[in-house]
Amino acid sequence: MSDQPIGARSKTMTRHLNIRVRSSAFEELAAHPELAREGATVVSGTGAFVLPISLLQDMATAPDARQRLADLADALIEEEYAFAMTVLNEDDTGIFNTLWFQPAPGIAHGPRIKVMIDPPKAVRPGGQQATVPFDPDKPAEGGISSALERQVRAFIELNRDALLKEWNREFGSTREFLAAIKPLPKK
Repeated sequence: MSDQPIGARSKTMTRHLNIRVRSSAFEELAAHPELAREGATVVSGTGAFVLPISLLQDMATAPDARQRLADLADALIEEEYAFAMTVLNEDDTGIFNTLWFQPAPGIAHGPRIKVMIDPPKAVRPGGQQATVPFDPDKPAEGGISSALERQVRAFIELNRDALLKEWNREFGSTREFLAAIKPLPKK
């Protein structure tokens, strides 16, 4: 038996415990994907993730606890939908940079497109990315030039119906989605 007081033992134990939580339980919560990097790991295809209890304890005592939990939930839901991400190249979009579109209905931030900045033609995660929301009143994030942002927003407007249909997982296949989108006209 340890000679540590009970409180000290439980603090030591919580550093090493993980708790499995069904991510589907968080769908109603309200977009900071960086929270997933704080220690949560998605168990692919299960609707569950693993994280240190200490992360939940830190979140629970933060002044913005509800928002941090909601942000974590959104990040985990996005990770669950990663299998459905479509990489759109210049032939698909008319834009030099690679765009990534990931349907994830139910996420508070709504639909958005990720834009590869550096390297601009990347087809795998990594490098510098920017995010352009569909809502024209919301600013883009991630160091995107105003010219590139205008192109991405023009692509969104040109393809809004098809993009929203894909966001809501209404196409039967990626092929149907790709057939429905149009590239920006060449200048």
